[in-house]
Amino acid sequence: MTLAEQLLDAHVAHELDALRGERFAAQVEVELDHLLAAVGGLELEKVVQRELVTAVALKYVATFLLPGAIPEIAGEIASRVRSHPANVVPLGELVDRARVAELVSVLAEMRGVRERVLRGLADNASLQSGVGEVMRGIAISPLATGRRFARMVPLVGSGIDAAEKIGAGLIDGADQRSREVAERAAGALLGYISTNAAETVSDDELREAVLEVWDALSVRPVGELLGAVSEGQFVELFVAVYELWLDLRTTDYIASAVSSGVEVFFDTYGTFTLTDLLAEFGLGREDLLEEALRFGPPVIEALAETGVLEVLVRRRLAAFYTSPAAQALLAEVPTDR
Repeated sequence: MTLAEQLLDAHVAHELDALRGERFAAQVEVELDHLLAAVGGLELEKVVQRELVTAVALKYVATFLLPGAIPEIAGEIASRVRSHPANVVPLGELVDRARVAELVSVLAEMRGVRERVLRGLADNASLQSGVGEVMRGIAISPLATGRRFARMVPLVGSGIDAAEKIGAGLIDGADQRSREVAERAAGALLGYISTNAAETVSDDELREAVLEVWDALSVRPVGELLGAVSEGQFVELFVAVYELWLDLRTTDYIASAVSSGVEVFFDTYGTFTLTDLLAEFGLGREDLLEEALRFGPPVIEALAETGVLEVLVRRRLAAFYTSPAAQALLAEVPTDR
């Protein structure tokens, strides 16, 4: 065995020993401290150029593809989530009412958006048909609970009353005729709401109505709410949103949004040092060390047990010991001992 081969074996053994057990933990801590000391004072924009970040972001936004099995995985996730014992927790324990109130207040003040949405809904034939079926069902067989919740929403209470008043005609008429009448009534109700909601419903009234609905839902178990959507519907929704994203991501609009986001990030944090940037996002030395020791040892042990770790280390080091420079140095070492 040549001297180069002996040195390579010794070096490989040294590195393998340093990568396992207590020596690995000590080495990670030392190397992390050296890294933070060396680069922690550098500013972000001096280390990474915003143009490069923009290019990478646009690349993965526009071309990154999810595996074809994602819908099936989503279905399996939905199934397990729906049947998980944790679903007994009430919705109100997961989401604080104060947060909901803040969101509702913001949405209630968006009067222009609210008016446009309502008018768009009123012109939607499918929605008219769906609301018509609800009104028809209420007219034929009034449900106290359904009417109580419906009346929480401004302007809908009058529509429910109207549905009940025409109930007799719906019962006596043919089924198709009753559907047509209900759909026309639904269209008229939606049209009335879209035309008058912005003027007749105050922000406080809308906020109060939505929060009343929230209060009723907040005491219900999460599992009961999830049960309202079937596994198949969940998968269909996921696939529809995914396909919509595939269409949107190649548009100039999304590219502009990504570029603007990178610009704002660098305008805000470009002059931060790497140490300050980590602290800004709540990451410190102890966090980095904890995660390195959490994931590093199991992966290294798995590679070591299969022999892959030694192959990787040996291949990396062998390049030096077989290089002309190393061979020339070793040739000068006296052979007599």
